[in-house]
Amino acid sequence: MKKAQYEKSAEVVRVYHGKTVPLLAQTEDYALALLRAAGRMREAEAETKARMKRQEILFRKEPPYLWILLDQEVLECRIGDHAVMRDQLGHLLKMGENPRTMIRVVARTVGWHPGHDGPLQIYKIRSRELAYAGAQIGGRLIEAGDEVATVAIRFEQIGALALSRDASRELIEQTMRTYE
Repeated sequence: MKKAQYEKSAEVVRVYHGKTVPLLAQTEDYALALLRAAGRMREAEAETKARMKRQEILFRKEPPYLWILLDQEVLECRIGDHAVMRDQLGHLLKMGENPRTMIRVVARTVGWHPGHDGPLQIYKIRSRELAYAGAQIGGRLIEAGDEVATVAIRFEQIGALALSRDASRELIEQTMRTYE
């Protein structure tokens, strides 16, 4: 089973990404600009549509609880033009209004933290947890309980360093104003 298939049945999705907005929170314009910036011109439109399709899990009758941790750098690293970034940050703010979604930012002042090893995701499906560790041109699905537990601990360590929900929202709003 592929990562996207696990997302579809997940009750809880926990995501950390330090370099870009995670797929489940990207706007269409941000995703397209990101893929084009990465030189993926041929597949940019099809991949963007696939990313938007994956977000449908957030609109089902019982959407998963979504916990997103991201580094402050994600807010400040311009992808596309100012309008793309302003809309993307506005989208994060809107998502954060959902009681089932938690978006928290790790401030730059924290320095090194366990997320610097790369992006990670944890899916809770019924009583089972699975993890996914990202890498440059792929990643690895982790099903072994002890490894999943290690990834979950890293997520918690990053979360312990993140700003509160309200402080994260303020930082997103403040950064969004720089794109006006």
